[in-house]
Amino acid sequence: MNEEFHDHQIRDVIKINYKYTMGGQSKFFIEVMNNKKLLGTKCAKCGKIWMPPRINCSDCYEPANWVEVKQTGTIEVSTIVWYTTSAFIKAIPYGIGYIKLDGTETALLQGIFSENLVPSKIKKGKRVRTVFNKEREGKMTDFFFVPEDEYNNWISKPEFEGGV
Repeated sequence: MNEEFHDHQIRDVIKINYKYTMGGQSKFFIEVMNNKKLLGTKCAKCGKIWMPPRINCSDCYEPANWVEVKQTGTIEVSTIVWYTTSAFIKAIPYGIGYIKLDGTETALLQGIFSENLVPSKIKKGKRVRTVFNKEREGKMTDFFFVPEDEYNNWISKPEFEGGV
């Protein structure tokens, strides 16, 4: 780039109304929204339970069936988020991480919140539990994870509730 180049930026808001389907994964989102349940899929052949759910097993390519999975798990890897989009700006700092739910083969990337967010609260190996928003829309943001020792405090807040 030469020295004569000057970047010109204009700030603007672009709003797009769009309707889309979750396709074969719709059941996962409907169960989160209506019943506060987390669903994975279990391979009909090898029995592995996948989370996030898959239509077919990633190992043997056989069809997978819907199963309810536990709402507790362990952090596999995590980080603290300090910069985000407007949708999450009120939540910073917050954590995100891969959560391996008890009994599943893979880990789910999801938000991790803590009342006193420090790295030791969301480190690898830490036990977490699912908290649901009271107002759910069938989106991944309808639930998040908290350290197990904070669970009762989170579900006592008026905007959140525990699972089944």
